[in-house]
Amino acid sequence: MAKIYVDPSIRNCAQSLLMQAIEDVNRRVSNGDNFWIARTRVLEMHADEWVRPYGKEAADQAVRGLHMLAPGEVLDCETQRKQRARSAALTGAHLAAYDPGRNTWLNRAWLSVFGVRLY
Repeated sequence: MAKIYVDPSIRNCAQSLLMQAIEDVNRRVSNGDNFWIARTRVLEMHADEWVRPYGKEAADQAVRGLHMLAPGEVLDCETQRKQRARSAALTGAHLAAYDPGRNTWLNRAWLSVFGVRLY
């Protein structure tokens, strides 16, 4: 099996860039953006900027690292709570306006606890 050696300075730069991108994604999602849209916008803004000062390898590792992380791994607890509350409010408004037959106490309770409707 072939061993792959990665320059530690490149790895450290990529980790630093990844942490910067995670902070930007958290800020955008906290302000109301969708996670997937926020991640794409952050990468559009920063990926080309990272190549000049840090090199292509470090920028590629940071981009791949952000693509490999799930929303639960990127977003902090407060941002996840805000996103869940926003989703519950939108779903509750949709239930009340467009599906009043399913706007029951059980569905509202389920929505307030889990952030998604039961049925």
